Amino acid sequence: MRSASLAAILAVATIASVVDAATAQDLVQTGADSRSAGSIAVTLLDPVPDLLSGSAVTTDYNTLATAGRPVQGVDADGVTELVLRWPATSVGVQYAVTLFNDQGKQSNSPNNDGALAPVGSTSFTKSRLAAISVNTSAGPMAFVLYRAPIDFPRPGGRDSASIKRAVSIKVQQSTNSSTTGVSILRPPVMLVHGLWGEPADWDSFTPFITDARFAEFRADYSASISSELTSYTPSYPSGDQATIQALATAASLGFSYNAPTALDEMASAITEFDDGTNPAGIPVAGVQMDLVGHSMGGDVSRWLPQESNFLSDDTFAQGSVHKVITIGTPHLGTPLAIDMLNDSNSCVRTTLALDGDITFDTAVVGGDNATGAMNDLQGDGFGGSLSNALTTLSQPSPHPLPFALVYGLVSQSQLNGLNTSWDAFLLRLLCSGDPLAGSLTSTGWPQVFGQSSDAIVPEISEVNSLSNGVQINGVVHSTAIFVLGFGPPAELQQASGIPAKVVNLLNTPVTSGTYAHF
Repeated sequence: MRSASLAAILAVATIASVVDAATAQDLVQTGADSRSAGSIAVTLLDPVPDLLSGSAVTTDYNTLATAGRPVQGVDADGVTELVLRWPATSVGVQYAVTLFNDQGKQSNSPNNDGALAPVGSTSFTKSRLAAISVNTSAGPMAFVLYRAPIDFPRPGGRDSASIKRAVSIKVQQSTNSSTTGVSILRPPVMLVHGLWGEPADWDSFTPFITDARFAEFRADYSASISSELTSYTPSYPSGDQATIQALATAASLGFSYNAPTALDEMASAITEFDDGTNPAGIPVAGVQMDLVGHSMGGDVSRWLPQESNFLSDDTFAQGSVHKVITIGTPHLGTPLAIDMLNDSNSCVRTTLALDGDITFDTAVVGGDNATGAMNDLQGDGFGGSLSNALTTLSQPSPHPLPFALVYGLVSQSQLNGLNTSWDAFLLRLLCSGDPLAGSLTSTGWPQVFGQSSDAIVPEISEVNSLSNGVQINGVVHSTAIFVLGFGPPAELQQASGIPAKVVNLLNTPVTSGTYAHF
């Protein structure tokens, strides 16, 4: 390898003093390249999947020289990497590579601005390093890696109104240089519905779903399983079995059945986002997304690291989840699930099932054994009587995720409608021997939980016994229970204030105390 010239060595030693801060700031604003007359043609490349060897960027220079997808930025997830590639005049030329923040100053914060690393390293701590050109099948080239910042919002709220922000990377060799802007986008957001739910449950989740700052996607595990369902427990009256078979959907099944579907949908959403279906409309590199899970959707989100392919090579072995916000999620179960599986409430269970809200304990679907959602959701709400699925989630996760917990609490005025609701009256009359039916009054229903609740999930369960949840008073779990006389608003309605809280949480750095890891 040829030694660098004296001029190149002097340029490397003094690079920090000759940076044109104004030029760097222009790049931050435009996200474009700025090149001098002796320009260095830098290309930003997404290494996934073509430039990977296992879960790391390859060290095969011929592959680095000829493959990769050109992009203009990154998803701010703290995991995504870029390859910077540029041609050289010969082998052994040394370049100074410097990362600048949006003020045109050399970065001093890997969390806020991302960081640089040489090819072959998995430690990203540098804002300035040297790169030396090597021989490749496409001629002499040089390469550097860049990893995205840990989150889009930075402390202090300065990014809360932004669709994107940027950094810039300057490559210099003697008098030749190029400064390239790297756009930084918010991670895409997946909304994950709950038990007996569907994507349309989020249709009133404004202002989030109309906010141009966020790329919104929706998980959907509400597909019919009627043709694949061959047996199930508990049993239902023979005259009702055909109806129940026809109405059965995957949203009545458990965490492990639905998590693979959600994981596949997340991968598709991230690909769409990276290809330009994002607020900036540009191609980017990104491997993770934020999740907002309502009810069982939060449990399904928690289950994802249990899947064997979660820590895939395409995510640099870090998984596809950046952070999670749960709303009314039964982290410690709900006694309603225990009650619904108890045959003393078989009349209530059957009545709900004939409306499509089917309780399964176990099921055989497509020849495979599955647990029902109601099985997985069992728990007394205080941390006891947990189902096998929730017991698994109570153990240390194979890959802990950051969670923010939103919990709703029903008010007495919202319960009072149970006393005058015609549907609640009919259910009490029709199922007069069922304890759950008899509890459908303003004073009886709170006793089902033995603590505050959102009328479906107990408070302690909603916050997973933690103390840093976001409390929302005067809301019920879902619009589905309005028919029984529970008063509005529901948690996913704009009037609850929860959609606005979710926007605030997405604008809260993942490093803040609001997020707990489990």
